[in-house]
Amino acid sequence: MVLSFHPTLPGDRFIWERGSLGPGELEWVREARAVLLPQTVARELYYLVRYHCPAVFPNYDLRFRWEGKVGDTMLFWSLGVPHPETRIYPRVEALEHDHPAMDYTAIQPLYPCVVKASSGGEGSHTWLVRSRDELAEVVHRLKELENEGYHGFVIQEYVGRVERDLRVVIIGDQVLSYWRINPGFYKNVARGGEIDPESDPELQAIGREQVARLCERTGINLAGFDLIFPREAISPFFWRSTIPLAARDWTAAGATRNCWRRR
Repeated sequence: MVLSFHPTLPGDRFIWERGSLGPGELEWVREARAVLLPQTVARELYYLVRYHCPAVFPNYDLRFRWEGKVGDTMLFWSLGVPHPETRIYPRVEALEHDHPAMDYTAIQPLYPCVVKASSGGEGSHTWLVRSRDELAEVVHRLKELENEGYHGFVIQEYVGRVERDLRVVIIGDQVLSYWRINPGFYKNVARGGEIDPESDPELQAIGREQVARLCERTGINLAGFDLIFPREAISPFFWRSTIPLAARDWTAAGATRNCWRRR
């Protein structure tokens, strides 16, 4: 029996993910040979299903182990995935102030830089910061997010002169790709990016191969990855982003330099 919690992926039985659960529904999970989950599945429900059923799609183990942009960075560090130089800030106070009692000195970025709240997708909660004044505006927004319960952000080096990135989509064993083109900062289609599935098929093949290898290492089987090829180099750089399809969302970017300074 295939059990589905996904409203548009049919199984032999269906359970609404937001409905109440009891012994009867748990027995269905235990009896299922496979379970289909929606992208909105809660952490607790995911691990309940994973505990009782060996075949679960999608595999969200890493999504819940390392969540958001902060989790992306930790994952990239752990796997040695090339990505823009990045620092993690669990709270705004780690950026704004020194904390002598904790032997902590706040590290400030050099400009321009990119600030990304841990939450958000389609370019939301991501800012290109060119000055201290612009950073102050972003910090104000990050404080608002903290008040709403969304903590953590990263500051990355800015990789300039990038007019396109390669979106690679993983759906089970399918690997698809297309370019997103926009001369501006955001490449998201929701922010004006245009889709080009045809150009530079050789680079697209390299990107798909790199993503497929990463998914083999991690077990990811539903995700969107964004890659750039610095100066059209053969080796892409990753970072993660979020699309409605994705279990985890990635992106890559390059250029290494020392982009941090202490206050």
